[in-house]
Amino acid sequence: MVRVPAPGIELIKKFEGSHLAAYPDPLTKGRPYTIGWGSTRRKDGRPFELGEQITAQEAEDLLIWQIEQDYLPPQERIPGWASFNDNQRGAVLSFAYNLGARFYGSSGFETLSRTLRNQDWAQIEYAFVLYRNPGTNVEEGLLRRRLTEADVFLTGMSGFSLSAAGRTYLNVGRRTYSGNSNISNEARTYLASRSGSGTVAPSGGTGSTPTTGSSTGNGPAPATVNRRTLFLTTPNMQGDDVLEAQRALVRKGAGVVADGVFGPATRTAVERFQQVNGLVADGAVGPVTWARLLERVLYLANPPLTGDDVVRVQRALTSQGYNLTADGVFGSATEQAIRQFQSRQGLVADGVAGPLTLARLGLR
Repeated sequence: MVRVPAPGIELIKKFEGSHLAAYPDPLTKGRPYTIGWGSTRRKDGRPFELGEQITAQEAEDLLIWQIEQDYLPPQERIPGWASFNDNQRGAVLSFAYNLGARFYGSSGFETLSRTLRNQDWAQIEYAFVLYRNPGTNVEEGLLRRRLTEADVFLTGMSGFSLSAAGRTYLNVGRRTYSGNSNISNEARTYLASRSGSGTVAPSGGTGSTPTTGSSTGNGPAPATVNRRTLFLTTPNMQGDDVLEAQRALVRKGAGVVADGVFGPATRTAVERFQQVNGLVADGAVGPVTWARLLERVLYLANPPLTGDDVVRVQRALTSQGYNLTADGVFGSATEQAIRQFQSRQGLVADGVAGPLTLARLGLR
């Protein structure tokens, strides 16, 4: 019998929860129907149907059987798996149980696959957190799961630990939300803190200080960077501008490693970003794509976001009749003015100056 790492079982149970009656998938609102500790099919392979029921013991047996049969064997092909400790195996097992037994080496999982293959544990928190379905109604829960998996993975390792921002987020007792946003203010603060290099610092560090970029860690890199039009070439384009573009893609939720090399994975990330933002999806970072990449999403944070882009938003709101001081500090008064403007425009009044709000303000 395959020995199932106990930390993996604990993580799966913590986040899947036990339901003795089949229920719809939270993301699709339909199939696959789930039962027990996140099982979607019986031992004979047949899927569960909505409303079917099982006992608690059947749920436990099904979980262990499914892990041994379907989820542990594919992980054994990860280089170095035999040397992983139970915490590392358990964290990867939880990830695989949630997002697919054969994620390693598959399209869309390049970042985590590369991190595991290279045993680059300084990147493990960053790599896990990428896979949280940004912009969906499950992002908050997945962010908490990914950070917990990263925390378990790093537990007991010499020289590495979860970032201070990650620990702060996990230790928050009650999260707060602005308007109809899918993610909490605390989640936004965490994601803003990791908007630089994406690395996890050795124990005692925060892992959130970028090597380039503004002092807030949430703005574009210094103007001294020579921004070329970037595209896939042979040999690959390399440089500070490639690194800047990759870091901007990471801030927008793309799963790409910021290594300063414009390879196929970076081109794919650029194409996806362009598609989402209504741009020509040519995979090249030209002037229009550069401008959209370096554009920040502005929201109420602690410490407050500051900069010229905040001033532009405040001035645009002032021209709409809102009583604001254009001081370049995104405070509660600015957030309230944005909420009121969004309500008047028929937008979701979340107080966040995102792409649609900026467009209605005439800033895009």
